Amino acid sequence: MANFEKASVSDKIAGYVDSRKKILLCCVIIVVVAIAAFALVTGITASASKKGLSAVDTISYTLTDNSSELNDEELAQRKETALAALQVYNKKSGVVGVRANMLSADIYYSNKDYEKAAESYVQAALKGKKAYTSPIVYFNAAVSYENAGNKEKACEYYEKASNDKDFLLASRAAFELGRVKLALDDKDGASEAFKKVYDKDPDSSWGKLAKTELLKLENK
Repeated sequence: MANFEKASVSDKIAGYVDSRKKILLCCVIIVVVAIAAFALVTGITASASKKGLSAVDTISYTLTDNSSELNDEELAQRKETALAALQVYNKKSGVVGVRANMLSADIYYSNKDYEKAAESYVQAALKGKKAYTSPIVYFNAAVSYENAGNKEKACEYYEKASNDKDFLLASRAAFELGRVKLALDDKDGASEAFKKVYDKDPDSSWGKLAKTELLKLENK
């Protein structure tokens, strides 16, 4: 009986496969085409990223090559040329967009155009939210906003940088957050930021500075 059942099931499967050959064949073709398309898109994306990075590197090299020999006017012209060339890459996603916006931000910062520098650093962060560069550009955005006189925005990005546990300057970012909060007369916010530094790195230079600031706040 058991043998009959196995044979019966086997026959049914064989019959089903035979009647569905065309459908199954189409499915296989669709899967193969989908895999090929994915591989093609992935290859194109990788190639586009490689070309984009190469272009950004070329712009950076052209900007800095023998720049110490240039006068102020020549250097300013190089910067303008670089910023114009970077515009198309600033709009790209992923690592190309990150690199292009970081380079743009660095140029704006060197020109003391701190507002545009901050905006470009923020764009770099948005293009690579999970990239290792995120806390770096958050910190740089905070410094730029502070130089531009926008202390509220500076606090926002110092806090973002300080919250990244893998960021080597996280303690400094938290201390800077406390300092700017204090400048805004937000004593509670400043105290919280300084305490965060001290609790994390009490023996570091930033931890000791934070402890000093906490003692000052306690005596006010």
